[in-house]
Amino acid sequence: MGTDGDDETTRLTEYTELHGCSCKVGQSDLDSLLADAGLTGENDALLFGIGEDAAGRKLTDDLALVSTVDFFTPIVDDPYDFGRIAACNAASDAFATGAVENVDCLVVLGLPRELTDSAAPILAGMTDALDAMDGVIAGGHTIMSPWPFAGGAISAIARPEALLTSQGASPGDRLYLTKPLGTQPAMGATRVTDDQFVETVTDATDRPLDQIESDAIEWMTTPNRDAALACREYATAATDITGFGLVGQSRVVADHSNVGVELTHLPVIAGTPALSALFGYGLTVGESAETSGGLFVSVPPAATDVVESALDDADVFYRTVGRVTAGRGVSLVDPTIEEVSC
Repeated sequence: MGTDGDDETTRLTEYTELHGCSCKVGQSDLDSLLADAGLTGENDALLFGIGEDAAGRKLTDDLALVSTVDFFTPIVDDPYDFGRIAACNAASDAFATGAVENVDCLVVLGLPRELTDSAAPILAGMTDALDAMDGVIAGGHTIMSPWPFAGGAISAIARPEALLTSQGASPGDRLYLTKPLGTQPAMGATRVTDDQFVETVTDATDRPLDQIESDAIEWMTTPNRDAALACREYATAATDITGFGLVGQSRVVADHSNVGVELTHLPVIAGTPALSALFGYGLTVGESAETSGGLFVSVPPAATDVVESALDDADVFYRTVGRVTAGRGVSLVDPTIEEVSC
């Protein structure tokens, strides 16, 4: 899809060096930034805030407001798909806390002057994605920017007792993931333009690249709302898998809950392990950045059957990927790699 009337070859991803959630500030750099700014302590006015996926504020005994903001650079060239992915990714931070009702989005959009024609399809994609989550666009802010980006400030509500953080995991809990990994290598392959390297990338995997791309977009445009509804009553902790990758987000849960995490199973988009090996993304060791990834949820053993039944009833993909231990940190224990197709 062309992004202006004269140049049908214009690609959104050509306007930035980092794509999707890989444009996030690194985990250690972010921790240092927050510490330098004095933003590491708890706030008595909030149920939870800095260090979590979103901020939670108790409004009444029966009502809590969750708010978050997330935006990133294009991971696809099609403006409409970029909008859909950006909306799903932004809302996911609220869904990871269990807040899924009354979803509002204030759009954050930046575009180079020569890409302003992309604004309407990006917004259309965001609108359609939010409509699928029973959410609405309530306003926003648009600027001129040398790097294109899109996302939004999300607000949602829930009962205070239904909210989740990354702090409640306990030894013995089982760990679930609700989308396969691999969006970074899947989409990285689509950005290769050098003819000689295109052949190398194509030959690296037995699966057609267009099928890998299609699956990645399908997963990135799948909202985490149904997964959150199925899990939130029984889960002890949750986050979503984004720019820090599976190991990075697992480390957040481990650190915040003062537990260990053992990862034993990695579901991945079929065809992406070979691409990751070619690009050096570290997918099979849980290091690859994910964009609009799944929920990562800890569930007590007594509740696993009911959670799995609820996920099945909601037609939500899930896999058991490990367990919570009494140790500290994150370890991969000879993980099995399962390649998943849509």
